[in-house]
Amino acid sequence: MPSTDPISAADAALYRAVAVNTGGIAGQVCVADGETIQTGAPGHPEQGTNPEQFLAMAWSTCLGATVISILARSRIEADSRVRVEVELHQQSDGQYFFVPIAYVAIAGLDEARAKRIATLAHHRCPISKLIGSAPQVAVQIEPY
Repeated sequence: MPSTDPISAADAALYRAVAVNTGGIAGQVCVADGETIQTGAPGHPEQGTNPEQFLAMAWSTCLGATVISILARSRIEADSRVRVEVELHQQSDGQYFFVPIAYVAIAGLDEARAKRIATLAHHRCPISKLIGSAPQVAVQIEPY
């Protein structure tokens, strides 16, 4: 009987990242095979990098790589750029939530074609898969 577990033995990890945070937004995060980065509160860049910035960096990099992959597979030679904005909001009950928006730009493509590629990339990007079901997540097209 096939397993319903989304991760099976056939789906061996290609890479594993391990990060450890101490001190929350007033501390540091250490990547096991990389750097130690100071963390700080939103709006205080002198304290360190905040979660909104980490999310924006991760999603823009992952979505950007996915756009490049789709362009290459489609044999389209075009420069592309992904700009991500992540806003922090507070609900009336005091809880916080993010509003992440990705802006995809592809040189030389009309808006409709760029939108098709961006939508396909959003469906394939691993970060998009993690955050994509949230109602605040959006992917838009902007001029290159």
